[in-house]
Amino acid sequence: MGLERLFETYAIITLVTIVAGVYTVYQCFFSPLARIPGPFIAKISPIYHAYIAKRGHIHRDLSNLHRKYGKVVRIAPNVLSVIDPMAFREIYKAGNRFWKAESYSVLQGTRPFDLAGQRNEKIHAEQRKLVARAYSMDSITYLEPQVHSVLVLLVNRLREIRVQPIDLGYWIQLFAFDVIGAISFSKPFGYVESGDDAGIFLRLRKALRSMGWVKHAPTFHRIHQKLMPYIGNWLASNDRNSYFFELASREIQARTNRDGDFKDIASQLFSVQKTKPEFNDTNIAFMMTSNVFAGSDTTSTSLRAIFYLLLKHPEKYDRLMNELESKRQTGELSNPVTFKEAEACPYLQAVIYEAMRLYPATGDLLDRDVPEGGMTIDGHYVPGGVVVGTSSWVIHRVQEIWGPDVEEFCPERWLEKENEGAMKRFFFAFGGGSRTCIGRHISWLEISKLVPTLLMCFDMRLADDVELKEEHGALLFLDGLRVHMTPKDV
Repeated sequence: MGLERLFETYAIITLVTIVAGVYTVYQCFFSPLARIPGPFIAKISPIYHAYIAKRGHIHRDLSNLHRKYGKVVRIAPNVLSVIDPMAFREIYKAGNRFWKAESYSVLQGTRPFDLAGQRNEKIHAEQRKLVARAYSMDSITYLEPQVHSVLVLLVNRLREIRVQPIDLGYWIQLFAFDVIGAISFSKPFGYVESGDDAGIFLRLRKALRSMGWVKHAPTFHRIHQKLMPYIGNWLASNDRNSYFFELASREIQARTNRDGDFKDIASQLFSVQKTKPEFNDTNIAFMMTSNVFAGSDTTSTSLRAIFYLLLKHPEKYDRLMNELESKRQTGELSNPVTFKEAEACPYLQAVIYEAMRLYPATGDLLDRDVPEGGMTIDGHYVPGGVVVGTSSWVIHRVQEIWGPDVEEFCPERWLEKENEGAMKRFFFAFGGGSRTCIGRHISWLEISKLVPTLLMCFDMRLADDVELKEEHGALLFLDGLRVHMTPKDV
């Protein structure tokens, strides 16, 4: 009996070894992707992609992989990271057939209305059409007075602070979150006024940190969701469609209970509902959830990068201040600065673009499924069904596109009109094609107003030995922006 069990065990081990060996040989030598370079473990296991995402520096890991292996790197058995310019434009071209990959199903969960997570292009187009007007630049600039009020409050609160240096990054995020409340529900969350976020930022970070790796482990996610009634919730990423959905729903209800003629995104969406009843209250709540969940971290990351890079490069800081002072003296700048005035400041706009090039808020792949018929990437044929994608962090550092000084903070590159169009085609901070971030106008409005207003109201310098700390989840987080701020007489 003992010998029989020993033989059965030996047979099972042998069979598993043979199957694993055959699988490994196939992936390394006979798979259609076998000739595409990448780490050995990535060729045989999807765990590698989830692992580099979980450790929090996937943006830099992908950059290092491309530096080592070239324009296309195999980072999982069926996943390719791509920075070939021609392939990039094909993948993210508007109206193409490259649908979002399975990782976005993890993001969407069971949400019926989700512009970010919806994989079906037809459904996405129908849903985006319902809300596009509310998020257009015209609609967002109509809401500028809401942003103006929060910005005035922020300046006043910063003037009151006596202990230096200030964690400017934290105050920037308080501002960004309050702006989301103001333009979404006609009422800030009160974080700037209190100087405290009541723990919401930590909860957001945990959810985004979890989502960053779980989306690359869809099988694990499906199993967890099925077992959740028995084992409870182990994944903070579920907060996106539960805790933050409930938060948005409460804010909508509170706004409905208040009297007044509101000028906000919610009112515009309710107007759509009158003619499109299929756009129900639940769908509106899920749309507002996206505002709350992703609206502050993306903007605050960009703002942290802008101030950090300006203060690290005094010559760039001085050039921008000269532009702002010149316009102020001729009456072309208000206090706070209006969006229209900020748009008329070419060096300011160049600074914003350049900082977001170097520190885009997303550094992981925005992955897509190759359609039937396949494609060619850097001389390699890639069949349909393979997942391909590009990291904004990495494509923003391709010398072929940006020049030999790609790692340098050089706003002047955006002032070269002959190259501006080409650079904007590869500017990927908000994604690309039909899936470009619908909230980009909100972010650009906030940034364009806040940066010149704070620079006009305060003298600033970085605290000693400040270096930004980077952590990547579903988004890039930047910490440690400690700044000495001295109020000016304006």
